[in-house]
Amino acid sequence: MPKVVREDIDNLNEVVTVTIEKEDYQSKFKEELKKIRDKATFKGFRKGKTPDSFIKKMYGKGILGDLVTKMLQEELTEIMSNEKVNYVGQPLPTEGHATIDFDANDLEDYEFSFNIGKVPDFEVKGIDENSEYDYLKVTVPEEKVEERLAYFRKRRGERIDAEDNIQEDDLITLNASELDGDALKEDGWKTTFSILVERIGDEGLKKEILGKKKGDKVRFNIYSIEKNSEPSYVKKYLLNFTEADIEEGTETGEEYEATIDNVGRLVPAELNQEFFDQVFGEGEITSEAEAKESLRKNMGAQFDGGADSLLYRDFRKKLVELNKPHMPLPDDFIKRWLKETREKEAGNILENYDDYADDMRWSLLKNKLFRQYDFKIEQEEILDLARQRVAGYFGGYAQPELMNSVIERIMKDPDQVNSFASDVLANKLFFKLKETVKLKEVPVTEGELDEKLKAMEEEFEASRAKAAPAPAIGEEEEE
Repeated sequence: MPKVVREDIDNLNEVVTVTIEKEDYQSKFKEELKKIRDKATFKGFRKGKTPDSFIKKMYGKGILGDLVTKMLQEELTEIMSNEKVNYVGQPLPTEGHATIDFDANDLEDYEFSFNIGKVPDFEVKGIDENSEYDYLKVTVPEEKVEERLAYFRKRRGERIDAEDNIQEDDLITLNASELDGDALKEDGWKTTFSILVERIGDEGLKKEILGKKKGDKVRFNIYSIEKNSEPSYVKKYLLNFTEADIEEGTETGEEYEATIDNVGRLVPAELNQEFFDQVFGEGEITSEAEAKESLRKNMGAQFDGGADSLLYRDFRKKLVELNKPHMPLPDDFIKRWLKETREKEAGNILENYDDYADDMRWSLLKNKLFRQYDFKIEQEEILDLARQRVAGYFGGYAQPELMNSVIERIMKDPDQVNSFASDVLANKLFFKLKETVKLKEVPVTEGELDEKLKAMEEEFEASRAKAAPAPAIGEEEEE
């Protein structure tokens, strides 16, 4: 078994020396050589009778290097998976470490030495019940609450026949006849249709109709009477052309005279207990004031998603700020690691190193909290999130077969699954923090919330130009 010696340079850096002795790999090395000898056929030798010296010459160096390297990686992985230590980056060979030349004919002990960066253990500050965070709460204007209540009253109301002057919300039924100039056209087209007064496109016509009653007459251009109506719509729903009429190319004039045959008026439902039970659930609401408060709450809740996004941003900023003093990083090690492992990005990252370091602290904080709260992820949770994302991508209109096919492909991709698992953990952490800390509701308007979300998006876009940190080794949040 390889020998591991660890030497603390300081509380942020250590040197790990791994010694893999000949006895650790020799038998496995011989087994691998034998497998090749037994299976492979070489010119000039019978199968299974190829001399060891020939096998070693052909394959020995590669097999030996792979065996030793695998054993070394297993040891390093074991070291870095220690949950009691917050490792950052990845092990780097100590400077001046000699390159190993594997000799299959002269097996020996191999010694490897690595620098490792770490962060001392810490307790997360800013997550108890006394920690206060602002939570933006949209205040819904009274007029919007009134509009919403009026909407439900209309939906639960009934339409009656009105005999007095027509109103904007009325539905009028017109018996229309085609005109020829100022007179009714002999054998002209006749049609009956209904239209909401508020949908009349000609403002002059609408004003005229609002001064009329049932039984009065009115003249109009049937192709412009209703707002934004295409000729095909007019022919089918106002002129009532049949499919045969349309196929035969039937046409009529545009000008019509109509008698207002009926005026249907929607009478909003009364604000009584029957209405409250139908709209809000039996026994939930008993007064207009309670109904308005319920509507106000529900209408405000639609903005909670945006408020949650801002709160998550604030969790990150405040937790990093509060915990930074007792979360020193091995900066020199990290900078060397960046230069050696992320050569193309290193220059940009190092120019913004403070931001990079804070991102790494956030990663360490999250991983600490994941363990502290002992979060578990179920496969169904990953599937649920995948379904939500795919449904969002298709706008909710994809066929089930297509949705299932896409999700099936996603779940076969380890990187995608790890990404979704990471998001599931992040969601769990957010809602755990939200229920743990003290939230101070700050009233804002819808416009003010939108401005803050826009500013956050701009801040995020600016940060994307900077390289994001890799998760701390041994503490990847997706695992």
